[in-house]
Amino acid sequence: MPQLGFAFPLEDDPVHNDVRRLQRAIEQACGMNPALRIVPHLSLKQPFHVRTLEPVEAYFDALAARISPPEVALEGVGTFDDGAVVYLDVRPDPALEALRREVLADLQHEFRVKPQVVEDDRYHFHVTLAQGLDSDQGQRALEAAYELIPAPVYRCRLGVLGLFYYATDVWTPYRRARLGAEHSVPGAR
Repeated sequence: MPQLGFAFPLEDDPVHNDVRRLQRAIEQACGMNPALRIVPHLSLKQPFHVRTLEPVEAYFDALAARISPPEVALEGVGTFDDGAVVYLDVRPDPALEALRREVLADLQHEFRVKPQVVEDDRYHFHVTLAQGLDSDQGQRALEAAYELIPAPVYRCRLGVLGLFYYATDVWTPYRRARLGAEHSVPGAR
């Protein structure tokens, strides 16, 4: 059964490049950083399983066609899970949150996909800088990120939605779609 996720790849060159620079600084401080194997992104829908891929591809294309490209602000660095995950924070955005909830409802209705435990009211949009760290590495990762950029603030427009496929042990970009009605798909809502 395919395992999928929806995310916005960070295509803004300066933001993408700075995220990679932060990830490399963390790798140098901690000796590892599996996040370097993943395309820098902002997740919209956490991993889920489906029986067949084609109906989700059609939903994905229609979804991307109806999303107006949002602008997001990335500011500050934080951690989840006692430092195991270090992230660049996304400023709360009601429109982005409404979209996330709409996608959760659609997937549950159309494909019987239940939201993950982390997809409740506490869901926190972020861009992962490091993952798989112990608490000591997490602290070193935070210090490395703050040293490089004491108070990072970026604004960028998200222009593409990505359908990510879990292949072996890494999330692989499987399908991409430009956001917005001008790229509409026949039959899109």
